[in-house]
Amino acid sequence: MASSSNTVYENMSRDMRTAAESVAARSNSGEHSGLVMISAPFNGTNWLTWSRSVRIALEGKDKLGFIDGSCGRPIDGSVELRQWKITDSLVRTWILSTMNKDIVNAFLYASSARSLWAELEVRYGESDGPLVYKIRWKISSITQGNLSVTTYYTNLKQYWDELVCLKPPAMCSCGQCICESNKAKQEEIEEDHLMQFLMGLSEPYDNIRSQILVLDPLPSVNKAYSMILRVERQRKVNMEYADVTENML
Repeated sequence: MASSSNTVYENMSRDMRTAAESVAARSNSGEHSGLVMISAPFNGTNWLTWSRSVRIALEGKDKLGFIDGSCGRPIDGSVELRQWKITDSLVRTWILSTMNKDIVNAFLYASSARSLWAELEVRYGESDGPLVYKIRWKISSITQGNLSVTTYYTNLKQYWDELVCLKPPAMCSCGQCICESNKAKQEEIEEDHLMQFLMGLSEPYDNIRSQILVLDPLPSVNKAYSMILRVERQRKVNMEYADVTENML
């Protein structure tokens, strides 16, 4: 078993540990003891990003139904029950292995992956209103400062993605519209992102920002990012050249 799960196993009750080890032994080659890979473990404050990462990972393993309730427990005595228990234990082990050890002990005795996830949602899931407000405030206040263009853009994009996850834009889904309202809505969102990105740039990028704003049509935010990134690289080259020249004098 991967070392990242050792701490979890050491703190498990005997029954839970036995179940988890049984799962690892029986899992097939596509589900071997390799755990769900999450870049940042759950620490009690990063619910939104962590929960989305877990959902993506479980969906990739075709196990999302064990936490969203769509893959419910088979009836007692059925042929499918034993395999369901094995897989459900595997999903619980995956989730527990991505949580900090000071949090994980409170959830070891969850009876199923679904109940584990439901309890986590109740404890740590924030209501949409305050969270949307917090993200919008971060978007409105973030500036590049001394950050690189890449770091600044990445921070902004994370907030944009979190906001879309919490509050998806209203789009027509009938499939029969000919007015291209969805395209217009997407272009409006894209322009908002572009303006937010440009407004937070530092002073050295005033010229390229002005050049971008007079383009017609306006570029996408990704295109603008690429243009500004080239300027940043050129600035670095110029600074390095200036340093070399100064040292030669």
